Amino acid sequence: MNQPDTTPVWEALDRHLDEFVEELQSLCRIRSRRQEPDHMRETADFLAASLRRWGGTGEVIPWTDSHPYVLGEIAGTPGSRRLLHFNHYDVEVEPTGDDAEWISPPYAAEIHDGWLYARGVADDKGALMSRIHAAAAWRLAGLEPPVTSRYLIEGKQWLHSPGLGPFVEAHADRVAADAALWENSWTDDQGRPLLKLGEKGVLYLRLTAHTLRRELTSQNTALLPSATIRLAAALASLQRPDGTVLVEGFAADARTPTAEEEAMLRALPFPGEYVRDRAGVDAFLGGLDDASAAVAIRTRPTLTVTGIEGGDNRDDVTLGIPASATAKLEVRLIAGQDPEKVTTLLRSHLDAHGFADLALETMATSRPHLTDHREEFVGLVADAARRAYGTEPVVEPFTQWIGNQGVLSGRPIVGVGVSRADAGVDGPNERVSLEDYRAGVRHVIEVMAALAAAPGGEADRT
Repeated sequence: MNQPDTTPVWEALDRHLDEFVEELQSLCRIRSRRQEPDHMRETADFLAASLRRWGGTGEVIPWTDSHPYVLGEIAGTPGSRRLLHFNHYDVEVEPTGDDAEWISPPYAAEIHDGWLYARGVADDKGALMSRIHAAAAWRLAGLEPPVTSRYLIEGKQWLHSPGLGPFVEAHADRVAADAALWENSWTDDQGRPLLKLGEKGVLYLRLTAHTLRRELTSQNTALLPSATIRLAAALASLQRPDGTVLVEGFAADARTPTAEEEAMLRALPFPGEYVRDRAGVDAFLGGLDDASAAVAIRTRPTLTVTGIEGGDNRDDVTLGIPASATAKLEVRLIAGQDPEKVTTLLRSHLDAHGFADLALETMATSRPHLTDHREEFVGLVADAARRAYGTEPVVEPFTQWIGNQGVLSGRPIVGVGVSRADAGVDGPNERVSLEDYRAGVRHVIEVMAALAAAPGGEADRT
């Protein structure tokens, strides 16, 4: 099949860009904060209405462990391939930064010097609406879209999205697709679009030591065990001070980058000086240079003790033996690792090192996912980016981010977006350039055209 001509679709986008931007502004004016369920429902209703407005279907579906999901579809030509768009509409848990630092209020969605400023416009409402407006542009050009666009939009209630897996399983027929575009990405400081090919998984655990029925005076320290000391000893057994994990088999299943992938990672810009300055350190662990750091941060599974609590920490002289102490552990998983297996390895390590009495509780999990950079769809998205942006895209074969792509495994997934790396995501003055938004919509239009014309594969492949 010849690739459809996108010239009239680009022209329709240009004619209707102001209308599209106004709709994006309206979405950004809704305070879709996770702790405000009424606004979250309002946002979901808005998105479903937008899908219907542009000739598609849109349904708001309440779900356990989540704010409502939005499922929708803008149909393409009969028998066309299916492109799934995954996005989220929540913007924050708590206000980040000082609202007084904004050049306009965070939810005013005002335009200044060609930039739309709003909380959540870069992560992820701009990317979300670009997918809807791309399909709309085909229809506004008087054409049927060449692919069927399916929309899976979540409002996370918690970071690890515990409701997403069951939701996708329950609605598998409605999210089946040949390929997927994942929520957000950006262009780098040279204006090159970044194509993200995976996400780490996360395993969040709580480790608790109980040594006494109740706290007793510290005059008994020579006789009784302290929970804080026991917990500290257990934590020390897990890793060295340089972060090296001592659990046998911990990284055994993590996918090792090929020589080609490592070269791609080393070529990625990495803000080493910025990270070191922000952290207040002179060097990275192990003396890694910036190129090696760009690889390590993306490909090395890690274990972080994110918090420790135990005993009496009041600003006073206190005399007691802590009866219990707890720590939170975050494991970032690389493609190939299974969260349940890693949990078992941690449990076995603790038991083997004399800490069988400590409780290990799973708080959250998500599975890692990686799309091979040699996948046909990756090349297709890259070619589309060259046409839309007029520059060479940057392919990131492994990423440092955690997420939930694992629930959509079985199809190639590429992350694309409409913002920039310095767009103030989750901080004051989050923004998207209107020209970047236009280019982002063009990119999705080109992906649709290319997917329709790509050789091989069946339209009903899932």
